[in-house]
Parts: sequence; C-alpha cells; structure tokens
Amino acid sequence: MTDAWRTLATVLHVIHARLEDRLDLRTLAATVDISPFRMHRLFRSLLGETPRAYVERQRLERARFRMLVQDASLTRIALDCGFESPDTFSRAFRRRYGESPATWRTTTLRARREPDPAPALDAAGEMTLSATRPVRLQTLNLATVRHVGPYEAVPESLFDRLAAWATARAVPGPRVWMGIGHDAPSITPPEALRFDAALVVAVPFEADGDVVHRVLPGGDFALTTHVGPYATLPAAYGVIMGRLLNNARWTPRGLPAVEIYHTAQVAVGAAINHTDVCLPIAVRA
Repeated sequence: MTDAWRTLATVLHVIHARLEDRLDLRTLAATVDISPFRMHRLFRSLLGETPRAYVERQRLERARFRMLVQDASLTRIALDCGFESPDTFSRAFRRRYGESPATWRTTTLRARREPDPAPALDAAGEMTLSATRPVRLQTLNLATVRHVGPYEAVPESLFDRLAAWATARAVPGPRVWMGIGHDAPSITPPEALRFDAALVVAVPFEADGDVVHRVLPGGDFALTTHVGPYATLPAAYGVIMGRLLNNARWTPRGLPAVEIYHTAQVAVGAAINHTDVCLPIAVRA
C-alpha cells in the first residue's frame, strides 16, 4: 500500500464513521494534516471523483439502505445521514436517481414484499439454506485485506495473502476465516463495493503493507447457514433479506454483512462450501 493510499484510507475511515458530521474539504484535509488542494487532487487521482461528490454519494447510498431497513421518517434518515435538511436530501436524491426519495421507497418496499419466486441457482450447483436464527457475535480483532469492486470478483489471492502473513507471524490457530461486505450491491455501484477478506486474530497489530487491523463490533445478528458454491451466495442473500423483512421479531439494522467460512482454506471455486451468513438485526422486545 503506497503512502497516498494510506493517507486516503485514513480519510475514508473518517468519512464512513462520521457521515452525519460536517465533512467539507478543509475538515477532511485537516484529519491527515495536508492542504485542501492536495486532498482534492488525492481523491481525483485515486478514486476518480471529488471529495464532495464522494461524501454525497456515500450519504445517499447509506440513506437508501436505511430507507429499506429502518422504520424512520425520511426527515430523520436525511438528517442522520448528514444532509442539512430534507429539501437538500430530496434534491440530491432526484439528481442522482431520477425520482423522489418517497417514490423510490414506496415502490422498492412494495416490490420486496411481494412473494419471491424460487431463487435462480447458478449453473455451478445448487444451494441449501438453514433456518435463520438470532445469535450474538462477540467483538473480534481481524487481520484484513481490502477488495474494491464487484463482490463476485473477490480473488482467492486475498485469502492466500492473509495465510502467508499469518504463517510469517506465527499466528496461532485454528484459523477462522471471514468476509466482511460493507456495501449493499443493490445500492452501491459494483465498482465501488468494499469487501474485506478477514482472519480472526487475538490482538490488534500495526498495519503490514496491505494487511490491516480492523475491529468487528459484536452485537445481535441473524445467522443463516449456506451450503453450496460461493457463486450462489447472491441468491442466498435475496432469500435471507426476504425472511428478515417479513419477520416480526427482528428488524434489519444495516451493514456490514458478515460471512464466516467453515474451512481451513478458502477455495473460491469449490463446489460445496459451508458459510454462515450473518446480518445485523435489532431484536424487538
């Protein structure tokens, strides 16, 4: 990871943790002690968009996701996602998506609540899903390598990189492999999706090249076991989200999506994999 990417990664962490705050160019530049001009150039050269455009896109994507899973007014969602007013939110939403937030929310929720046909299964093989049940995950330290792009294009080499890193550092086993999806594919453009290949570790550590320490906060999750090729995971998510949206006991509360791989080595092309898919929920009293 180059110095420029390390600097940008620090800023991106701030943006995603504080989307509801004021995030103008000068504020972002101050978080890493560089000039606003250099910050603007860094974003354009590495991400292809300005800091302002990036922040607005992230706010809109977060708002769209919350509109699907939260029982909250559009005003509340707009303010919680960092928009100065409902009107500002509505104008930005129309500009990007071509319709009002209210119209999009109504039509999307109606379509989601219609009976789903049986999921289309990938030609590589069929999948089987367990019942979905609530579990509580503990807070975990992770060694991660980031992929940005379509989830289906996550390379096996990311997990090989982590395995080599763990061997070199004599990280004790058994190894617990995970995947962390930070964005919703139906909302975030494929080229901007963020995925962390992850290995559970005992304690925090200093970044080692592209291997970075992250913390997975614990909490309540809905767990569904998926058995089959990884290529059928998108269909599995469609079924699982339908279950959650129609469950009176739990409310989906956002991302990340957590995948726990029950294997000693992640093999993307394997015909049968055993994966626990965990989605954050709020358990109703």
